[in-house]
Amino acid sequence: MINFIKQLFSKEPVHQPLEPGFYAYHSPKDDPQPYRLHLRIEPDGEGVLIVNASSVLHLNQTATEFAYYLIKGKQDAEITQLVAERFSAPVDTIAADVVSFHQQLLSFIRKTDQEPTADFGFEPHTQYQDISAPYRLDCCLTAADEGQSCPLPGELDTQDWKKIIHKSFQAGIPHLIFWGGEPTLRDDLPELLAYAEELGLVTGLVSSGSRLNDEAYIENLIACGLDHLFVPYQPGDERLLSALRKILPLDLYTCVGLLIQPETELTHTVEELAALGVNAFSLIPIQSDTAQAVARAEEEVGKTGLPMINDLPLPLNLSAVLPTQQITAEPNPEAEFIVLEASPNGDLHTRPGYGRYLGNLLKDSWREIWKNRYQA
Repeated sequence: MINFIKQLFSKEPVHQPLEPGFYAYHSPKDDPQPYRLHLRIEPDGEGVLIVNASSVLHLNQTATEFAYYLIKGKQDAEITQLVAERFSAPVDTIAADVVSFHQQLLSFIRKTDQEPTADFGFEPHTQYQDISAPYRLDCCLTAADEGQSCPLPGELDTQDWKKIIHKSFQAGIPHLIFWGGEPTLRDDLPELLAYAEELGLVTGLVSSGSRLNDEAYIENLIACGLDHLFVPYQPGDERLLSALRKILPLDLYTCVGLLIQPETELTHTVEELAALGVNAFSLIPIQSDTAQAVARAEEEVGKTGLPMINDLPLPLNLSAVLPTQQITAEPNPEAEFIVLEASPNGDLHTRPGYGRYLGNLLKDSWREIWKNRYQA
């Protein structure tokens, strides 16, 4: 990108960031391509932008300011003047950047199979200091698996989960993933998706359940607001392969998690799924001695040019048999809290490997919960 922006943001910005907060915008009804934006500005001036309740874009300070003024109804010329004055920057330079940002944003809005998260702006969003809330909440709707009744005793009902979804929205959490157990066992899954969509949140689903073979059911989930799907897949599972043949042509960003054992060969599987239209892969070693098989799998996925996503929640029955992994302490203390997990009873924890209890999302205020991250 342009040298001015690179120079300006190669170090800590010297200008006071915009006021932190959560801002929303709906384009006019007569817009030929209507869209919705939700912007969360962090204390450091960086932000996240939710586009059409479908994708979360991580913004640096420059892109955050452009998005803020756009949401406030400013035209490109007004945004240019405001930013140029604020940073004492050349008007022509800022004008070109504003136009570029607006064009990139509109191009993203028009895409199908949108990525659930992306870095967006003149340089990637990199600051995670003093974040105001997680960037994602993984909601374990049930511990029940196929063949069990659902929900199990002690698990939250529809209205309780709606309260949690609304509290997440009020806290500024832009992205929810529903998982389990098997979340498609819950008859209220479409209702929960629709409620999150109404609020403007991005939603994902982790499932390998039998209902994935019901094309009408999947199309209903998409209509209710489902944005992306993660399917853990044992190569050779004909039931799931049949489901993927129906799902992958749909307008639903789909990542397939490949279960890897030492003898696993994935050349044909990767080629077939790529040809069917998979959007991304994840690699899931299910034994401790799979380093060579994982390396082979990475090579095969690399040939497709498709991304690998390895931070999605795994079903409880699968994560229970995986080799235990401890997360090495990271230099940024906020890294532990970027993604949190809600249990079927509403208890909130950091992810496995960190293992910290923060409170109960149904019973405790968000202020209390978020303050607990600094408790020993």
